[in-house]
Amino acid sequence: MRKVSLFFYLFFLSFIANAQNPQNEIPFRLTKFNNIVLPVILNNKDTLQLMFHTGSDYNSIIEKSLPKFKTIELNDTIKDVTSWAGYSDQAMSFNNLIILGKKKFKKTPIFIDQQSGHETDGKIGMKYFENKYLEIDFDSNKLKVYDEMPESITTFQKLKSRYENQSLFFEAFPMIENLPIKSEFMFHTGYSGAVIFSDEYVRNNQLLEKIKPTGQTKFSDAAGNEIISKTAILNQLKINTIKFKNVPISYFDSQVKIQYINIFGGDLIKRFNWIFSPDFKTIYFKPNSHFYDSYYQL
Repeated sequence: MRKVSLFFYLFFLSFIANAQNPQNEIPFRLTKFNNIVLPVILNNKDTLQLMFHTGSDYNSIIEKSLPKFKTIELNDTIKDVTSWAGYSDQAMSFNNLIILGKKKFKKTPIFIDQQSGHETDGKIGMKYFENKYLEIDFDSNKLKVYDEMPESITTFQKLKSRYENQSLFFEAFPMIENLPIKSEFMFHTGYSGAVIFSDEYVRNNQLLEKIKPTGQTKFSDAAGNEIISKTAILNQLKINTIKFKNVPISYFDSQVKIQYINIFGGDLIKRFNWIFSPDFKTIYFKPNSHFYDSYYQL
């Protein structure tokens, strides 16, 4: 009887331990531009370097990288795809096999795009981690995927979040003239810098009058409208109990609307390890070894 009880006890401990271990681990490389680069096997032959992009669900390969890969076939063109610069036609490839860590994903569509992060062949989105706990561990340079809530989550702080239009959002508190202003930010691994403020945020909080710019760049859009991109220093940004001081920010000064949402970029993202809940309604985070790195210079 004791032997039987011991067997079930050991089996139970083994089951619990396995549930706490990641079911898939994907190594990544953090570039000097604060982008997360994942090695992806395409159709069992080609190896792609794709930027992990929390601002979209789809896969893309940039046009200039296409000649490197032998297994991708273009099957269709999607008309009038929306982008920041306007509308364009976009080629597509159907029925691809994607290998990401230990997992295989069949019949995967891939878009052909024009731009991606530095040192990458394209982008890969968050749909591969639906209904899983996903950890971005910058200390071990791994994405870790769990079926069950990892035990280590008890050492993380917690934030409410929402997932909409293929993007993840949460709230933080910038200090404007010593006043904390609750603001929603998009969690954006594709942006190298720290913070971009939306045009609406700039207008509603009079940033043009209240914060002295440290630099600016002028350019024009296709209609000839002058657009000015400005940089400045935000005295403080608070996320739960964590405070950042002298944060570099960017924003636009223009008659036309350019930036629709606030961006929390890679320069701040890399300073924490993150865990996302399976429904993306909760973000867990804690400082890591990059927390005191110097800020990225745009």
